[in-house]
Amino acid sequence: MNKLAKKGQKNAPFAATIDVFQKSLSEMLTSDRINQQHMKIGIIGTGWVSDLHLNALKKIEGAEVVAIAGRNEARASELAQPWGAKTYEKPLSMLENESLDAVFILLPPHLHGDLERMCSEHVKAVLIEKPISQSLETTHEINGYFKKAGTIVSVGYMNRYRQSVQKARELFKQPDNQGILANGWWTTQMPPPLWWRTFDHSGGQFAEQCTHLVDICRYAMGDIVEVSAFATGGFMKEVPDYSVDDAMVVNARFASGALASFSTGCFPHHDNSANPDGGIGLSLSSRNHRIALATWNLEGTVYSGEDDKESIPTEEDIFYVQNKAFLDAAATNDPSGILSPYEDAMKTLATTLAANESARHQNGAPVKVAH
Repeated sequence: MNKLAKKGQKNAPFAATIDVFQKSLSEMLTSDRINQQHMKIGIIGTGWVSDLHLNALKKIEGAEVVAIAGRNEARASELAQPWGAKTYEKPLSMLENESLDAVFILLPPHLHGDLERMCSEHVKAVLIEKPISQSLETTHEINGYFKKAGTIVSVGYMNRYRQSVQKARELFKQPDNQGILANGWWTTQMPPPLWWRTFDHSGGQFAEQCTHLVDICRYAMGDIVEVSAFATGGFMKEVPDYSVDDAMVVNARFASGALASFSTGCFPHHDNSANPDGGIGLSLSSRNHRIALATWNLEGTVYSGEDDKESIPTEEDIFYVQNKAFLDAAATNDPSGILSPYEDAMKTLATTLAANESARHQNGAPVKVAH
């Protein structure tokens, strides 16, 4: 029996809801909706995250990667070889020459805009890696393209599909048990891509990586309406062409009155066991529960009362879960199984951009989150 259910009637709705979610997730993962038609997929981008998506797609029966577009021709050929896929230097050429059912846009945030417009004109379903842009104005234009075309869109906030995050969300929906306080941290080595260390390209660690934790908080606790932040730099003098912040602290206020704090940094020389939970973690608290999420896999523990706790297993491949939900939506023209639609991802981006504004231009003063 679920340990939380043992606590009595107070937790019974939660246990039942989670059982329903786990059943529906299992049915989604084992369904043959994709198999009803072969899904021809195009990939735009050849960075490290492309490997994660392609490895997940290999596990989805009926998913066929037929084309990969990227400026690095050698890398595109390497990724295309196991699939026998064609390669293109320019995404538009791929879109015009291939009959695609879905496209994965796996590019840095500063490269979005016209690409989404082109996809909306040529394909019915698009998955976009986060962050979706470095500009809210750009995302509003993109959202207009997608709405006009009726495009099915999923954004790569894959952690929404995790059982641990689903449990937090459902717990906080219980009467008199809303989330009150969140504390998140993401302090790891600087990612190696050259674009990442340039602020105008990545937006820095809070906008590019810690955005996952911000999105989980929004998904579990509701919209964030105001943030204040401080950033620091000058400690990573040996890194050439470096313009992001070394570290950042952010306070956030939710529409519900709940609060959150985040600390993030890319200054460690090495990732090691001295970093709490591998440098990544999130604690979410209500009056009755605390949910602790640890490491990049967000392994979960639910604490209830003085002695009761439940461990929540992590998924073997969360990209598989996310991509399966997206391709099912594309195959059936039903986006209801997508947990991170484009308009909602715009709110997460607005939150991180407001924090950058507070830290970089307002000397830490509170900034309202644009919605």
